Amino acid sequence: MAPGPAASRPWFAFSLDLAPAAASRHLHGLPPVPDFPEGELAEALDVDVVYDVHVPNWNGRVARLVDAPGHSVVGRLRPVDPESWPVLARLETALALATEERPVQVRTASGTVVDAHAFTPSDRNTSTQGPVSEAFLITLAVAAERARLPADVVEKLQAEARIVHAVQHARPDGHRPPAPSKPGIK
Repeated sequence: MAPGPAASRPWFAFSLDLAPAAASRHLHGLPPVPDFPEGELAEALDVDVVYDVHVPNWNGRVARLVDAPGHSVVGRLRPVDPESWPVLARLETALALATEERPVQVRTASGTVVDAHAFTPSDRNTSTQGPVSEAFLITLAVAAERARLPADVVEKLQAEARIVHAVQHARPDGHRPPAPSKPGIK
């Protein structure tokens, strides 16, 4: 009997990987973005994101997935065939230096908890020095909206982008800059 098709690997997308094409306006030379399945809305358990990895292409710090008991991160759980995993790994690296594959427990919309994998930047080069990338936050909000994450998640990301913009562009005289008028930020 011939071997059957290899089982798909569950991939938890939580960052720019929610809608990689959204990053193509900022990142030139992205590898071709394969058609990954839409997957289902899900949340990774006992993790959170911190912005502590400087990525030159984003001109600032980007999101990294960290252990955080009691916290969760909303994203999409997608089945990926094993042959596409190396393509996915290259894409994740190009998007935000997400070179580390880590296991996560993910709760699906039906309440089932499954083992999955997520890509995240390595913790070897973390730093709180330098700005959080405003462009990354804006693109992340756009990606979340395109991936049809819940409105409150998208609004939170948009608010984070506005806050980072206000803080990073504030002047010593107390003048506040206008809110960013970039696509994806309302």
